Amino acid sequence: MSQQPVVKVFTPGGKFVGQFVNPVIEMYPEHHYEISGEFQDEKGLRYDKVQINPQVLPYTLDISTVKKCAHTTLQSGYIQRARHPVKILASCPAV
Repeated sequence: MSQQPVVKVFTPGGKFVGQFVNPVIEMYPEHHYEISGEFQDEKGLRYDKVQINPQVLPYTLDISTVKKCAHTTLQSGYIQRARHPVKILASCPAV
């Protein structure tokens, strides 16, 4: 059985915020991505609503388990929708 893709979300300081399990990823021109879906904490419990703290923005996303993406990390992640399905917009590191 194949493992579900997981996108982990971190603060700029490296603190784990939560993760998308089996996310939907839309890739847009100019290396921008939209990640949406079920958002869970480190114990696998679903958040009712993601608490947005502007002091820890922007988020970094680890997308290494998503095979269709050429990049392993996204930066400048901002929460667009805090309730389910949670949605974050992010971009590739500068090349």
